[in-house]
Amino acid sequence: LGATVAQSLLTRTHRRDLRVLTDQAGSDLRILWRDFGSADAARDTLMRALPLLVAEYGSAAATLGADYFDDARDAAGVRGRFRAEPARTVAEEALDVLARVAVGPLFGATPRPADALTLATGGLQRHIANADRETVTQAAVQDRNSGWVRVGDGGCDWCAKYLDGEVHYIEGYDFDAHDHCNCSAEPVFD
Repeated sequence: LGATVAQSLLTRTHRRDLRVLTDQAGSDLRILWRDFGSADAARDTLMRALPLLVAEYGSAAATLGADYFDDARDAAGVRGRFRAEPARTVAEEALDVLARVAVGPLFGATPRPADALTLATGGLQRHIANADRETVTQAAVQDRNSGWVRVGDGGCDWCAKYLDGEVHYIEGYDFDAHDHCNCSAEPVFD
């Protein structure tokens, strides 16, 4: 019972910390957003800023995921030595695509800046959270004593169908996520 309670507390704390991190990145993006004078300027600035934001916050998220995995492993009393390695951040090409898609609502007959900002912050959040998710899932697959399960609040129908409790032990199971997705990966130890 002690290890289960410790794991639950670690998971709640980890999910809260990841949310704080992605919220801060979104706040930084909203500060930049105020300075966009045109749709073209928004696109160009996003193409420069998104890689910097994802590099900074994605690195922090990957480190957060590695620390979480290691702490959960220690709390579970798993024998042997293993340390999670932070996952690499996303490729810059994917962030270029995000920038171009996000500014789409600015180029219409009636520009919709709020919609564009929602797309940009959602994609930013997903890429940063994915650095954490990939760290935990990769560590779980690499550590012979563990697997991973998707956890979340089931706040949307898409996520709810994946919160089935299935434990993944092998490579090949991607952690599918959408913009503004607050699901995360939780290590499960044998």
